[in-house]
Amino acid sequence: MDIDWITAVKSTLSLLKNAIGLVKDAKDLLPAGNEKTVITQTLEEAEKAAKLAEVQIAKSLGYNLCQCTFPPQIMLSIGYEVYSERFKCPNCGKIFPNKRPPKTPELINMV
Repeated sequence: MDIDWITAVKSTLSLLKNAIGLVKDAKDLLPAGNEKTVITQTLEEAEKAAKLAEVQIAKSLGYNLCQCTFPPQIMLSIGYEVYSERFKCPNCGKIFPNKRPPKTPELINMV
């Protein structure tokens, strides 16, 4: 995987989030009214689209996703266990995979 491509995508998403933040700050300076309402709705849609783009990129890069919210949360690595890497949702705290692998008939018969 090309690291420069990943860096470029990450920088683009960061710039998009910063731009949305700047527009939100400017929106707060507007007087109440129809224009402010329209700008607020547009910003909410832009934030949602940016988050969906981030999640889609994370999914395509192989990250685990937690379905506790929409858009899904990107799960973060919390280290390795004997059998695999484990991930934790920053929103709900769910850990994947579980501490122990599930018992299967093959494993039960071996014991």
